[in-house]
Amino acid sequence: MHTNNKLLKLKQVYLMPIALGLLASCSLQIENHGKRVDTQALDNIIPGITKKEQVRASLGPPSTKNDFGSLSWIYMGSDLKKTVFFGDQLISRLVVKITFDSKNVVTNISRVSEKDKRDIEHIDKETSTAGQEIGVLQQLLGNIGRFNNSTPQ
Repeated sequence: MHTNNKLLKLKQVYLMPIALGLLASCSLQIENHGKRVDTQALDNIIPGITKKEQVRASLGPPSTKNDFGSLSWIYMGSDLKKTVFFGDQLISRLVVKITFDSKNVVTNISRVSEKDKRDIEHIDKETSTAGQEIGVLQQLLGNIGRFNNSTPQ
């Protein structure tokens, strides 16, 4: 009886960390990507009044800039839920585009969230390219005899 009790305790000692490890791997993990935009600070930005320096001071540097056409700053942020079996699942996404005029004053603020997304249909057509279609062996042996050993004069 004493050996069975020791064996049971030994199994508990080894199986308990494994069970705890499996349970810990099932915990919910949320990853934040991009730039978090404070909605209160965004509400304080007024088109026609707020300048670029004030936007940088309240929101920080943008995720990306659009330098062609009208100058725009774009702030992007998203939250992903990491799961083992279902992969990454998008919880929320917010994209804020702030446009400036030539005097660095805000002209427009537009917000795009996950609700505003559109599905894009991909086209399966391939674009043909000019050139030769050669095999691997032709690629490997193609330069043999092409080099001229004459010295420049």
